[in-house]
Amino acid sequence: CAVARADDSADARAQVSHIASALSDGNAADAITPIDKSFVNYDKLRTYFSGLTGAFQIVNGIDVSDEQDEKDQIKLSVHWDLTLTNLQSNYTENRAADLNIKLLRQKRKWKIVDIEPIDIFNPAITHAAVPKNP
Repeated sequence: CAVARADDSADARAQVSHIASALSDGNAADAITPIDKSFVNYDKLRTYFSGLTGAFQIVNGIDVSDEQDEKDQIKLSVHWDLTLTNLQSNYTENRAADLNIKLLRQKRKWKIVDIEPIDIFNPAITHAAVPKNP
């Protein structure tokens, strides 16, 4: 039973890592695949991912700080760091946020059904840009 829970945890965390990897690869369509279409902000997040990958080179850092496991549900607290390098100007912006992510098992696979807040992924939000290696 403990082994099954460990596998569930690893599988759920892999879904979050999948988003990070796809964003780093510039693949917005792949980044949205772990997220269930029932998520209330699904379309908004898909638009955010598309905007980010179209305008920035992306480096992600994710650290799971807390996990709550139940039979068919896992809740993760994730500290997410984004380094965004503007493809046009080469300026770099760093963002960080603590996200709450809820996953449900659907047909033996974990799907993200909630992720909040999502503003870290909003390409329109800009902070003071810092030159990358001026």
